Amino acid sequence: MAIIVENILENPEDILKYLNNQEVFHVYLAGSLMEGFGNDRSDIDVYVICENIPQQFKSNKDNVVESLLWDGENLVRNIVCNGIRYDFEYWTREDFHKLIDRLNNIDFKTEGYISRFSDSEFDLLHRLKFGKALVDEEAFNKLHQSILFENLGFYQAITASEKFTSYVEDIQGATLSKDYGSAFFMVRRLLELAVTSYLAVHGETNPNIKWMYRKIVCYQERTGDKELLEKYLHFQTYPFDETTINLFVKEAMRFSQTLNIKTQNALRNNQLS
Repeated sequence: MAIIVENILENPEDILKYLNNQEVFHVYLAGSLMEGFGNDRSDIDVYVICENIPQQFKSNKDNVVESLLWDGENLVRNIVCNGIRYDFEYWTREDFHKLIDRLNNIDFKTEGYISRFSDSEFDLLHRLKFGKALVDEEAFNKLHQSILFENLGFYQAITASEKFTSYVEDIQGATLSKDYGSAFFMVRRLLELAVTSYLAVHGETNPNIKWMYRKIVCYQERTGDKELLEKYLHFQTYPFDETTINLFVKEAMRFSQTLNIKTQNALRNNQLS
């Protein structure tokens, strides 16, 4: 699949021919393959930033248009060509630039509410970090350099951390009432929140939980910190055993709280900088 991506970057016309000659400002590859998480079965994700989103498309003889799906104001178009699936995601130039402005202008020093990105908006911003232009590379790179992607990590850490306290309280309540089964599964969710927040302040912002292992590996390769992966695997593979579950819950909570403290310190340092 890496060879296919390289071929597309070298021959962008193989992708651009599906755009029906509409006016576009940016077309770029993104997604799990560009991030280094994908595999031979991964889709090719193509983002199209245009003045107006097309309402209909012509079918080419060498592809099949599987579906057109509106997700809010943006459109996802699925095409299969020669056994490879391409996901084209269309955004208007206006919405695209408004989204980037919102990210760049987040005020982390405020004590007020920070407005939320929708799932599709956050996903777009995360994938944009790894985007490679298929048209006007110079303009795309200039735009890319102007985006404060660090803000995305702090935003994700804050929103994930907000759920942390309520999970701690629920786990304590379940443990006190000897509902160990609920506590067992809730503390795993607590761990996921703590790890997600901690990784986010270190730049790993992929929102899809299925890539948690790969995110931790990337963090480990950059920092040399092996403990996070070892602890995460230990707690996620711990067997359900009512004779030891209370100890497991306490250990998992202690580790999660340690991560949360480190995350909050990083957020505090950012607010003070």
